Amino acid sequence: MQIYFYFLLFPHIHAIKEFFIKGGIYLIEISFQKVEEATKMHQLLLSHCCPRGLKIAHLQNGHEYILKIDWDKNGHQKDYTKALQQIFFQFILSNKCDSWAKEIVSNQYFFKEEAEQRHIIDIMHSILEGEKEDLANLIHDVNLEECLKGAVTDIFAEKKSFSFDSFVQFRLRSFKEIIRKYVEISIDEYKMEQEYQVFVQTLREFLINRKPKKQIIHVFVDLDIQIFDDKYREITGQELVMLGDKKIVENQSIYIDPFTIGPLLALAPNKIYLYTEDREQAFVRTITNIFEERVSVREKQDFFQGVSIPARPFE
Repeated sequence: MQIYFYFLLFPHIHAIKEFFIKGGIYLIEISFQKVEEATKMHQLLLSHCCPRGLKIAHLQNGHEYILKIDWDKNGHQKDYTKALQQIFFQFILSNKCDSWAKEIVSNQYFFKEEAEQRHIIDIMHSILEGEKEDLANLIHDVNLEECLKGAVTDIFAEKKSFSFDSFVQFRLRSFKEIIRKYVEISIDEYKMEQEYQVFVQTLREFLINRKPKKQIIHVFVDLDIQIFDDKYREITGQELVMLGDKKIVENQSIYIDPFTIGPLLALAPNKIYLYTEDREQAFVRTITNIFEERVSVREKQDFFQGVSIPARPFE
């Protein structure tokens, strides 16, 4: 296989469906409007194709940049074509998705700060990689990679010479619409995360000048959440509600559970021993984020080692 990298003086788009050059060489050409895109695709070809026999020419004196890939027609044409499709697919998925998503974030949703854009795109990646299944389920009827694979397969089947920019404009409309959907969900998640951070910080500040009503509290997390005093006596639901500070609940835009977080804030203990099998559970993470170094997360069986006193009303 040979790869040529040409830079033409004037924009040029081939419309020939299939052709061969003398000597029985099979040829594919892809033209680019941006040199950085052509260069990146060129680098990917070099890194994934066998370097033996490659000839590369750089003639940079124009506005369009063409990659010419050719090999012996009698060789493994299907294998080469399949390999080129995969490289082209990876080029778009790895190098263009983020830039297109960033354009949507900036131009359609007006997030101009680089840090905000990066955070939103990171959320999008976590959805695409299956780390946020609940969010991925919101658009379960679309598949980003399958949409792109279909478009790439079709263009290579129909044309042996094509413009990348025209391909994006006419063949990737559905693909870019899917990206927009992912961006939209990622922005909603980003806003919720920001609200959550404000919520946590507000409650941290509330605790700074709060005098502890109890030095030690034990929290047992199972199907239900149970709260115990330092003697492992359970604090009943009615007692928890009575302990709650209505001002804390009323002043927050995010719901505060009057049977769990509310009473813990009111008690403001110096130490919370939290027993759980799932350290990533939302309640566990929230308590840890609010109370920070006051929280010690332990295994559930550790709780039963301390329960030796019969339960009696909370004092």
